[in-house]
This record gives sequence, C-alpha cells and structure tokens, in this order.
Amino acid sequence: MRAALRLFNRNGYAAAGIDDLRRASGASVGSIYHHFGGKEGVAAELYVRSLRGYQDSVLELVRARPPAREGIEGLVRNHLRWIASHPEEARYLLSMGSAEVLLASKRRVRAMNRGFFGEVFGWLDEQASAGHIRRVPAHLYFPLVIGPSQELAREWLDGRMSEPLEDAADLLAEAAWKSIRKGGRR
Repeated sequence: MRAALRLFNRNGYAAAGIDDLRRASGASVGSIYHHFGGKEGVAAELYVRSLRGYQDSVLELVRARPPAREGIEGLVRNHLRWIASHPEEARYLLSMGSAEVLLASKRRVRAMNRGFFGEVFGWLDEQASAGHIRRVPAHLYFPLVIGPSQELAREWLDGRMSEPLEDAADLLAEAAWKSIRKGGRR
C-alpha cells in the first residue's frame, strides 16, 4: 500500500500501470490481482484506508464530547495536524478523482461516511440544540469550519507554502469558532 501511495501520488492514478505497481511494490501481478482485483482495487483500498484514518481522528475528538468552542477549534487543529502528519495520504485523498476508483470504493465509503457524518452531525446538533453554536444547514458546517483549513492544506501539499500548517492553527481555529458560534460575528 505504501508503494502504491507513492506511485499514485507521483505519477497519478491514470498514468500508473499494473506493471509499475508490481515494480514499486515488489508484489507479483498475480498477487495484486488475487488480493485487490487489479489496479483500481489497490487504489480503492488505499482510498478507504486513508479516509478511515482521517475519519477516526475526527471521531476520537467528537466522541469525547468536548464543549462547543473546544470541539469546533479542535476540528480545525485536528484537520491540520492529521494532514501535516499524513501528507501522502492527504494528497491522495484530495487528488483522487478517478471514476473507477471511486466506483470501486463507493459501497465502503458510503457506509463509512454514514457512520462518520451521523456522529459528527449528532455532536453538532447537540451543540446547536444547547444554544452553543448556530444551527445552519448540515451541508454548510464543513465549509464554515474546515473550508479555510482545507484550502491552506491544499496550498501546503502543493508546495505553494513552506510554513508548518500548525503555525496557522490558532488563527484558523478562532475564525472557525467565530463563523459558527451562537450570535455569529461579534
């Protein structure tokens, strides 16, 4: 999986052939087909594993049931920390747009997302019901809270900035809190 991650990130999924995957991993073509069904199966497994790693880090935070501000700011800090400590997985998740890979992982990703978003939105709903954060349409929570951090992470992963992501964590966490706290901009 590490070899596939490096290969797909370096060459792109479409340009990486099964023979490239064999050479990079040291596995036989037969073994790759036996365990994964082919290149798309390897890419799908890699996508699921990387996404699960990210989601598990978020769920650990949410399951601790932090107070609203600590949780919202924690989501931003966790996002940046996970990307900084897993740059290859983050790069892969952000760049993987191949229809065949997404189709191959669709069922597992849907199941994972259902559980993930159920727990995260459950915590957000608790905070909104208690009057600690504004209630906004569910599809707006992540753009408001994680959006700026996600854009910064893209720049960092693409090498357009060299400062550590953690250097921006406090400012971005505070901005996320201000965007969602009860009462809005104050």
